[in-house]
Amino acid sequence: VTGPMLFVFVVALLALVAWVKAWWSADGTALLVLMVLVAGGAISARDAFNTFGNEALVTIAAMFVLSAALTRTGAVEVVGRAIVRVGGTSETRILVALMVACMLASAVINNTPIAVVFLPIVLGIAERTGIAPSRFLLPMSYATIVGGMLTMVGTSTNLLVSLELRRFQEAPGSAGTYGRFAALDLEPLPFLAPLPLAAAGAVLTLAYLVTAGRRLLPHRGPVTAVARGEAPGYLTEIRVEAGSPLVGQAPGPALAARVPQAHVLQVVRGESLLLPREAGLRLQAGDTLMVRGDADSLRELGRMGTLGVGRAEGLQARRRQTTLAELLVRPTSGAIGATLGDLRLHALAGIAVLAVQRQGEHLREKIVGLELRLGDVLLVEAEPATLRALEGSPDFLLLEGTAEKVVVREKAWLAVAVLALIVPLGALGVLPIGTLAVAGCVIVVAGGCLGPREAYRAIDLPLLVLMAGSLALGLALRNTGGAQWLAGGLVHVAQPLGDVAVLSAVYLATNLLTALVSNAAAALIMLPLGLETAVQSGMAPTPFVIAVMFAASIDFSTPIGYQTNTFVYGPGGYRFRDYLRVGGPLNLLWWLLATLMIPWLWPLRP
Repeated sequence: VTGPMLFVFVVALLALVAWVKAWWSADGTALLVLMVLVAGGAISARDAFNTFGNEALVTIAAMFVLSAALTRTGAVEVVGRAIVRVGGTSETRILVALMVACMLASAVINNTPIAVVFLPIVLGIAERTGIAPSRFLLPMSYATIVGGMLTMVGTSTNLLVSLELRRFQEAPGSAGTYGRFAALDLEPLPFLAPLPLAAAGAVLTLAYLVTAGRRLLPHRGPVTAVARGEAPGYLTEIRVEAGSPLVGQAPGPALAARVPQAHVLQVVRGESLLLPREAGLRLQAGDTLMVRGDADSLRELGRMGTLGVGRAEGLQARRRQTTLAELLVRPTSGAIGATLGDLRLHALAGIAVLAVQRQGEHLREKIVGLELRLGDVLLVEAEPATLRALEGSPDFLLLEGTAEKVVVREKAWLAVAVLALIVPLGALGVLPIGTLAVAGCVIVVAGGCLGPREAYRAIDLPLLVLMAGSLALGLALRNTGGAQWLAGGLVHVAQPLGDVAVLSAVYLATNLLTALVSNAAAALIMLPLGLETAVQSGMAPTPFVIAVMFAASIDFSTPIGYQTNTFVYGPGGYRFRDYLRVGGPLNLLWWLLATLMIPWLWPLRP
């Protein structure tokens, strides 16, 4: 092991730990990795910046815009209504109809937006039938993952791997290239290249989740459903005046001692939002209390002039009838990475955040400074009109069991026509898929399916930054000889068991890695390693490309292995072990399927 190789291994290991432990945002970690690799001389600054102009990243960004156009015009909502008609009240029929619909839709639309569109539809079905949402949401996520593998545009990972192959055709020996990969005669994969294996896997997934997997699914509502049962009553704002006996006291106990049915939700102090349960918090003159209670308790507060809360008439005028609701942080939300204090939901919209549900934990303490992540569920209290105004919000999805708000339904034909044109042209190779996707973006924006700002918001920029950093890490592994070294060890261990064992080992290693980090990062790290394995073992490269591509996306065993798994975590009330129990066996079934079918569909020896 050389010094530069060891340096890249250390950087890669630290990056993996940072991604798993969530020390920092995934895209922030990737950007830091890129800078460290340049500073350490593992890659050149030119190669580092070139990763951001990668054809695959531009194509993926364009596909996000096209997916947003289809969802915003309601083109996908028709499928949701069909599920309701076909499924009726039977859990099995609903499950089958839901999974088939998600698989077919995800084949031509990026699967993350499909999950966003179908989630409120599923919640509505669960509410109507009385069946727990946890019986449907995890299968829905799995179906979008599998459906995304049917074509090269269903998931960003497929596009990324396929278009990255073109970079391997650069001349051997030039700076920042993959050297001898140029002799492999690699080309981007055809549009329907993954279809045979993906179709077999789709049947396997559906059969498993309707039979054995269905018995493993939990009967559980969201964790925040317990709080939903609380009587919302009324919400009022009380200002603590100078000289009030409340000054210097803890907000909750001080008010409860006088009016037991009144509960302090939040304390507003200047621009700061404080929680009454914060240790050491004492009221000051000028503080505003957000108090919930029934009409009698609030009238009682109005009579207690000694509290310095103003006249009863003023209190009555500010009283508002409120309700509890849940807001889910969207994949492309601008709130990701921001704190509740930064968002100022109370000051701007009169929304009180009572708790945050994250990956099985119901957080009520110290949530004001909590940085929000994808999939977080906010338990909020606000007026019904305020909550209705959040329908269609680019940052939050209102979990009310209804379909997403459709803005320009009359433009649905244009969005569908653009996609119907891009798919066959891309499949026939008339034009590169990147060129077609960018042209499609121009058409849907010019045609009014969505505005320019909405198009930019539809692009998952953190994902693109994560991909750029992962590209740089994969390049550094190749440049320093790290990929060759790791591939040599893999071949040495698996080769005595035969060619199929070598391929199976690459699939398994990629699948284990994607369970810990994102699918894009796993694919870009393992792609050069898979190709090195093919070179050193004298086998054809395409089976290894297919193995890496599938293994990087087909992860059902953790909530962090795929974005849609993260997205349904909170609304389904799932726990980490639910993914292991339901998705672990499915991961193994896919591993066996890939091990058997890839050598048959793509021969290992030329």
